[in-house]
Amino acid sequence: MDHIKLRAATMSDLDDFHSFFSDDDVMRYWSTAPYTDIAQTEKFLRNMVDSEWNGVCDFAIEYAAPSVAPKAIGKIGLWNGHEIGFMLDRAFWGRGLMTKAMSEFLSDLWKNDKMEDIKEIEADVDPRNDASVGILKKFGFKGTGYRERTVETHLGWCDSLYLKMERPAAVTK
Repeated sequence: MDHIKLRAATMSDLDDFHSFFSDDDVMRYWSTAPYTDIAQTEKFLRNMVDSEWNGVCDFAIEYAAPSVAPKAIGKIGLWNGHEIGFMLDRAFWGRGLMTKAMSEFLSDLWKNDKMEDIKEIEADVDPRNDASVGILKKFGFKGTGYRERTVETHLGWCDSLYLKMERPAAVTK
């Protein structure tokens, strides 16, 4: 049985993080090209680990299964205070693990006293990223707009699909 948990990232996650930050498929719709040097991943992870939001609204996704050592297989969190982002190691795609991570993330976020000022979460997604759009819509994110040529990345100019989820009216802590 596959189990995941959200936890604060640590520098000991470096090799695990580099496995997905250096993967062409995982990074296809990220705002940068896949990392070619572990120093790039180390810089990203150091910023995440040193942030006051590590383990509050920005998490490593840890995988555990019988007879398998726990490892970081992805990340999920907010940046700029309200925009969600997430990624998952390709070896774990298609198993419902991001659905589990998103469910845990949203449940914990809305119950967290430190996040009570957040009234909504936004997402800016490349519309070609069907998997991410699907996850967001599954959890009630609604489309709010579409713009062409919003960011130039390693893929060239990319469009943006904007989605939003409002804080649920009743949140039980």
